[in-house]
Parts: sequence; C-alpha cells; structure tokens
Amino acid sequence: MKRYCAAVLISLSALQVVALVTLKKDPVYRDARRNGAQTKIELHIQDDDGTPVPDAKIKAYLGMNFRPLGTWIKGTTDTNGVFVLEGKTCGDEIEVFVAKDGYYGSHVIYRYAKMGEERDVKDGKWQPYGAAEKIGLRKIKNPIRLVSNVESMAYDFSITVTNVAVGFDMMKNDWVAPHGAGDTSDFYLEFRSDGLPPNASRFAQLIMTYSEPFGAVYEVPVATQSNFKGCYTVDGDKFGTRPFLFENRMTESGRQIDRLGENRLFVVRSRCKVDEHGRLVSANYATLDYLSFSTSFKGPGGCRLCYHFNPTPNDMNLEAEETARRPQNFSF
Repeated sequence: MKRYCAAVLISLSALQVVALVTLKKDPVYRDARRNGAQTKIELHIQDDDGTPVPDAKIKAYLGMNFRPLGTWIKGTTDTNGVFVLEGKTCGDEIEVFVAKDGYYGSHVIYRYAKMGEERDVKDGKWQPYGAAEKIGLRKIKNPIRLVSNVESMAYDFSITVTNVAVGFDMMKNDWVAPHGAGDTSDFYLEFRSDGLPPNASRFAQLIMTYSEPFGAVYEVPVATQSNFKGCYTVDGDKFGTRPFLFENRMTESGRQIDRLGENRLFVVRSRCKVDEHGRLVSANYATLDYLSFSTSFKGPGGCRLCYHFNPTPNDMNLEAEETARRPQNFSF
C-alpha cells in the first residue's frame, strides 16, 4: 500500500512538472514575453473616501524586456477619475505613477509575468484585457514637523548586549544610557541569539516591549501604493500591550527574516504620565516605520530602525511634514 501511494505521488509530481514545462514552452506566451502583447488596464483613481479624483496626472511605463525599449505614456484622469492605459508590453513591468496637487503621490507596478506565474495571452492580448484596477490617492491634510531619523539616514544601530531589554530614545535617536546617549525609553528591545556568527547562526530573536505605565503599540494598515503609508492620527482605542516578537532563523531552505518592513507599520504610545488616581493624562505618539535585525560579525547583532515621533505631548497628529514636502512623484 505504501509503495502504491508513493508511486501515485511520484506520478502526480511528474504530471505537474510536465504541465509546467508545457506551459513555459507555449509558443503564444513565449512570443508575448519576447516580442510583447497588447495590454489594456482601466485605472480608477480614488481618494481616501473612495471618491473619484479627476484631473490626476498619470505617467506609466510599459516594459519591453529592456527598459530603453519600453514606452512611456502620459495623461490625466477624466471626470470619473478614470484613465485607460493601453499599449504593448512583454508583461514583466507595467509601472504607474499618479500625482495631483494637494495629494500624496502613488506608485504601482503591475506584472503579467511574475516569477513562477504565467498569464494567458489571447489574440495578442494579455489577459485579463481591459480589467479595472483601483489606485488610491491620499490627500495632504495637516502635516507637521515630527522628529525622525529618516532624513539623516541615521537608522543603523549596533546591538552590544544579549538577553537584556535596552531602552531606545526617539528624541535622541539612540539607546538609553549606559548603552547610548539616550535618557528616556520610548520602548525596549531585547536581542537573543545562539551566539554564533551570521554564517553559522541558526537562531536569533528581537523582542520589543514598552515603557510603563500605559506604554503600548498597535499595528496600522499600510497604504502600500502611497508615498504616505501610515495614519494621519492616532486611534487611542486600538492600543494593545503584548510584546512583539521578531525572529530570524536559519533553516534548510535558507534564512527566514521576520521584520517590520514596507508592509507593516506600528503606532507607539510612550512617555506616559498618570494622575494620582493612576489615570493616563499625558503621552507621546510615534510611528515605527521600519524595523529589521540580524546577527553581526562585529558583535552580537545589529538593527535598522526608522520612525516618526511627535514631540508634543497628547498631540495625536502623525502626518509628517517631511513626507508632504518631498516631491510627490517623478517629474511629469
């Protein structure tokens, strides 16, 4: 019975391989990848409330294997916030930029030929042909000056101790003394590992906990298409107090990294003060935009940490002036 089951599994695997090879050798698909096929995408540009944005500028690149061979297309959305993108592409890169005064720019990449995934081509057209795609265009509302290490690019930090929760001071962009020049802990990071160098390490963890009392964090949905990816203001009802655990493990298939990157963003509450009844009366707020870590040859480990911190107590505005001040897209 075991031999029969094994034979069936082997046969199924062989069929899957044959099907994949056949698909890759499909002459219609292969010709579209080499010489291009027609695409048509109906772009619907909407603001935060889902309202169509008319007169938004569109700049799109239709790739043809090598960037110089591609085509740039420019235009504006109609009164319904729609722009129809049409042209020829080999399918691996359709890059769209959207901009309008008073809005944060947006950037989206579509692909008909992702690695390990192949799409249909019919009558010389990529499928689905004429599909509708939504792109969000977020309004610039009330940006203010926040403390951040993003502009200075001072966001790489050495981890010098293990199994110790070390405070991090966002105002001073450093570990709290005696590990750095900081004096107030907005949160704590504790690094654990097997003590081996990066090329031999099989285990490492970074644990984030929070200053007391009322120190807390919650995760924010990320606006991946927009230049402004976070939230405008704090939602005080969403804070949780559980620690966040990030792991970095070496497995047979290679290193797996759990990190707070482009698709994860957190709001942090810190520097909390309470009254005589133990009630929260004051706090500062920040967005933790990026956090990654690894073992290091120079010491136990290292981490990259990017954030925007509001230095005004009880001000829940997290819309950074520096983000609004940057060019919102490539020149049109």
